[in-house]
Amino acid sequence: MTIKLSNRSDVENFRALSILSEVAERRASGENIISLSPGQPCFGAPEAVLAKAREFTQKDPIQGYTAAIGTLPLRQRIARYYKDTYNQDIAVERIAVTTASSGGFILSLLGAFDAGDTVALTLPTYPAYKNMLRALDINIVEIETSKETNYQPTSQLLEASGKKFDGIIITNPSNPTGAMIGEDTLRNLCAWCDTNGVRMISDEAYHGITYETPAQTALKFSDNVIVLNTFSKYFALTGWRLGWMITPSDMAKNVKSLAENLFVSPPTISQFVAQEAFEHTDILDSYVQQYRANRDYLREHLPALGFSDLSSAQGAFYFYVDVHNLTNNAEEFCRRMLDEAHVAMTPGLDFDPGRGDHTIRISYAGSLDDMKEACSRLQSWLG
Repeated sequence: MTIKLSNRSDVENFRALSILSEVAERRASGENIISLSPGQPCFGAPEAVLAKAREFTQKDPIQGYTAAIGTLPLRQRIARYYKDTYNQDIAVERIAVTTASSGGFILSLLGAFDAGDTVALTLPTYPAYKNMLRALDINIVEIETSKETNYQPTSQLLEASGKKFDGIIITNPSNPTGAMIGEDTLRNLCAWCDTNGVRMISDEAYHGITYETPAQTALKFSDNVIVLNTFSKYFALTGWRLGWMITPSDMAKNVKSLAENLFVSPPTISQFVAQEAFEHTDILDSYVQQYRANRDYLREHLPALGFSDLSSAQGAFYFYVDVHNLTNNAEEFCRRMLDEAHVAMTPGLDFDPGRGDHTIRISYAGSLDDMKEACSRLQSWLG
């Protein structure tokens, strides 16, 4: 007799993480792989932060549970960050520290939507959104963006789609394109959502990593928005698995109860480390300057290799590239690139199943030497 499996668990694999795993295995076997695939800073926590972590483990070796929504000092520090960075006064009761932003997404989706509700995604988009929604029995409508809208939604695009939905997830700056939503566009999107009874979830994971104009938080334009952020990107605490969410006031109690039952508490030492990381933004900003140098180098050299149709890359550390001039099978193209040139990139099917056969994502979160070596290998490979 066959015992059933949940249909909700039948979600697609995450290609970027599969590639990350394969690269790690091949490097362990001795291959010299240059990886432009993972959305992971090549930097770690500043040394002063690590020193505090060592001090904390000596002082408190037990590392017991904290409050389910995080320690009060860290939540207060996050509130101060919003005041200093965006001039927004956020009540600490609205802030929940989460197990990475992924935990925040689960809490957000459970707190805002019921099974059978509908959430809009604008393509291309981060693939885990779709898979989390499907696992929670939330319906999805997809709205295509284009280079003409900077691969980001506008209120006019949502209105013209004619589609009905209860919520929408936006990412600013975007993964996979690095494109940003301008402040006026973001204001109009928030107003459109409030007028139409649509709950916006704003993923602001890449705030702090911008190159021309700072990103604005959606909290400036709506009290109904849910904002998510993470310590994995700008703060370079990727493996510490910590993030935060800011909820509307009427959702805070439910999120706390959900967090108590689903996660018990975020990692204790990670919270201590994250609080210290706020005090070393000078070092974190120097990381951003390295990403800028990587971006500028690739922007100068990729077109000569055939990667000419690049996204704007105003923030985060990605180019999204239309490679229809090179291939109509991006997955096979990236496979051959890895096998033959020993350079890893992510095929676009992760981000846009309908149009991803001729797009790829290039991450420039590594070192400048890696960018130069990748271009050299690609030039030899592509002839």
